[in-house]
Amino acid sequence: MVAIFDGIDMTEKQLMQALSLDRAVYPREYWLDRQTVLSYWQTRPEVYIYASEGKDLIAYLNTSCIDRESYLVLRGGRQNDLCIGAENLREPSPGAENYLYFSSIVVDAAYRGNGIARRLLFRFGEKLEALRRRGICFSDILADAVSAHGEKLCLSLGMRFDKRTSCGSKLFRYPMKQGEPNKELSSFIQKLCGSQ
Repeated sequence: MVAIFDGIDMTEKQLMQALSLDRAVYPREYWLDRQTVLSYWQTRPEVYIYASEGKDLIAYLNTSCIDRESYLVLRGGRQNDLCIGAENLREPSPGAENYLYFSSIVVDAAYRGNGIARRLLFRFGEKLEALRRRGICFSDILADAVSAHGEKLCLSLGMRFDKRTSCGSKLFRYPMKQGEPNKELSSFIQKLCGSQ
């Protein structure tokens, strides 16, 4: 049976399985090295939500709150997310400029078509709702879609095309207005949770 977990429960072996999934679906210019992935996980394990069958990771979703400098570099479209190091990850806080980067969602080819991606997105929506209840909002949500599936997902979540990157991918944004209640964040959460 497939179960959904948060990154705090992930093992190093499962993290390496996520790295292998990346290499199976993403172009080489988006491949992270083992040490970078380990440093993300050790610094901010909450960036991951994953699905496993038994002890094996079969899918994951990666999103992170990043610093303004990394956000501006990504938004410029001249560099991909390899520019983000563990030192650029932030814990979102009330009243701060919080920038959310939707990095990736990958499901092992053998498990596609079973609703696993929808379950990962639903869990992500639950996490955002818990943050929203604590008064945490985001200034912007940014995603770099490197595939047609990624583009379709971004559009289904109400994100808008921003620009083509120098790598040939497409940047999508979901800009937010500050303040509570944050209607844009609530709408984004509803789209995520409606995917269940």
